[in-house]
Amino acid sequence: MLNFERLDYIMQELRQRKFVKVDELAEKYYVSPSTIRRDLNTLAREGIVRRTYGGATLIEHPSSEIPFQVRRNDRTSEKNTIGQLAAAMVRDDQFLCLDATTTAAYMVRHLTDKKNLKIMTTSAQIALDCIDQLTSAQVYCTGGWMNSYLRGFTGEAARQRIAEFRPDILFFSARSLSLDDGITDVNEEDVFMKQQMLKSCRKAVFLCDHKKFDQTSYRVICDYDAIDCLVTDKRPPDVWLHTLESAGVEVVYPGKKQG
Repeated sequence: MLNFERLDYIMQELRQRKFVKVDELAEKYYVSPSTIRRDLNTLAREGIVRRTYGGATLIEHPSSEIPFQVRRNDRTSEKNTIGQLAAAMVRDDQFLCLDATTTAAYMVRHLTDKKNLKIMTTSAQIALDCIDQLTSAQVYCTGGWMNSYLRGFTGEAARQRIAEFRPDILFFSARSLSLDDGITDVNEEDVFMKQQMLKSCRKAVFLCDHKKFDQTSYRVICDYDAIDCLVTDKRPPDVWLHTLESAGVEVVYPGKKQG
């Protein structure tokens, strides 16, 4: 089992039980207690857990203010799958726009074979990831007001900066999507930013794991006719495929037959 896969399973345990024990996890995942302690120390450094004697407890955050590093370690296998599928859509020399979501962040590691990319992002963390991992890429960061939880820039200055450019493809995510309400989220400033990105970019690709379907948040970003493609980690139900394809949205998921 890879490290990020084990961390994902530990996060699932924490969400369910709020507390985990080193010895139980070591036995369950066939690794040494010292390996589990390192995993929990990693999560503790990122503000996800509080270490206790023999284990760790989940640190609860308000649902609308979950820190970037916490979200980055949630559903990692799903996000990695989505990032790989999304990166396969990118060609050399393209101009990409990435929002400040952790799902978009998982694309970066899969872009290392692409040459001469231009990447604009509202995320300080994603910008640093691109600089570290994509040696031939030109990286643009919008600036603006820094949201410490999103680790991304919002506000009028950031939106104006986005409006000055015409990227080839936008890759973005959000908290939820429903058949009736479209794509929705909770942070008003972040919603405004995504709406500006949709106006500025020539093509829009929405990234979401399967658990975001049939969920609704209270701020609408857009309807499905505003996006060109949806990338997810497993085949959506037929009703979703019909709705999305009727809106002209290409749906990409693992194992999809081409043609």
